[in-house]
Amino acid sequence: MSKGLVVVEGHGEVEAVANLVHRLWRAQGHPFLNWQVNRWPKLSTDDGIRRACSFARSIRAVAMLVLRDNEDSCPKDDGPRLAKIVREEALSIPAAVVLLYREYEVLFLPCLERMAGVTLKDDRGVERPGLVVGTRFEGNYESVRDVKGWLSDHFPQGRSYKPTLDQLPMTRLIELEVLRTSGLPCFGTLERALTFLAQAVARSVGGVYPA
Repeated sequence: MSKGLVVVEGHGEVEAVANLVHRLWRAQGHPFLNWQVNRWPKLSTDDGIRRACSFARSIRAVAMLVLRDNEDSCPKDDGPRLAKIVREEALSIPAAVVLLYREYEVLFLPCLERMAGVTLKDDRGVERPGLVVGTRFEGNYESVRDVKGWLSDHFPQGRSYKPTLDQLPMTRLIELEVLRTSGLPCFGTLERALTFLAQAVARSVGGVYPA
């Protein structure tokens, strides 16, 4: 079975990103691809990117997506710079670099009204209180420097947002169309990256996004 590789930074992101990428890939209407998500050490370094490329070769992936946070600089600058590093590795498969500004959790902000008041349930069936009723966000989604802290401030008293526990159940509550119409730039980049990968896989060609 053909396999795509996604490399991410955080523990909680492995299952959450798997859910998001599979859903978005399917929603875009692409043929099924088994996306394998791996937590990759030092993904913020050039050497970490190069090692991820080598790993993609070793597992014979047909496509690779680098998906990571970009806290302190602009994705418009860092995306092409990291894509250049991938391009230098001369992969025979298509690859894409997507930077989430500033954290993965920025993807939750446009969907908060639909998440508020919903109990979060993990794969074991354990339930935890989620965002308090009435939680919403107004303004520029990318203006929040500490989205995890912002979320914690909107959980019930004595409860805080924990990525390893809450990232996956909250990702399941994301509505893709709401994200799409929100105009969140990094989500648009993710959509374009997956479209690029799908088209390249279909044609059995390489290439790196962004150009």
